[in-house]
Amino acid sequence: MLKKILRFVLILAIVVIGGGFLMPGTSHVERQTDINAPAAVVFDQLNELKNWNNWSPWAKLDPNVKMTYSQPSSAGIGAFYTWASQQSNVGEGKMTILDAKPNELLHYRMDFKGANEAFADFRLTAKDSTSTHLVWTFDTDHGLNPMSRWFGLMFEKLIAPDYEKGLATLKANLEKH
Repeated sequence: MLKKILRFVLILAIVVIGGGFLMPGTSHVERQTDINAPAAVVFDQLNELKNWNNWSPWAKLDPNVKMTYSQPSSAGIGAFYTWASQQSNVGEGKMTILDAKPNELLHYRMDFKGANEAFADFRLTAKDSTSTHLVWTFDTDHGLNPMSRWFGLMFEKLIAPDYEKGLATLKANLEKH
């Protein structure tokens, strides 16, 4: 009986670990919306990190999260914020703007404590002088960690609803004005 249990555990370990290496090594999530506001207005809302609490789906998960912003500016290339929360669904990390092209692109890196870094973009396209098409992406590389690769299969279900909420709130906030 013990041999059967050990054999089952060994086969299960081989399937989980070996199967993990067969899973995709990267994850990509993308959502988009059209906002009835000029690209400059949308970009300014995204580029200023202190504005994110107005629309971010994660800002409301923990009202006691400790946020620290870069000084002297919390906008533009090199600007960052860190967060620390006792809640596991918020955790700790740092977000840094790596590239900012006014009214076109905001590219940033997210460093989550205990996880691989991830990169995200906001790509803006002016539809006309009063409306903007906004695409929000998320990309991460799972490396050779088979468990991270299995977890990567859930990224779409985990992140996409938050992206949709964030975009809907951003759109509603910007279209109020």
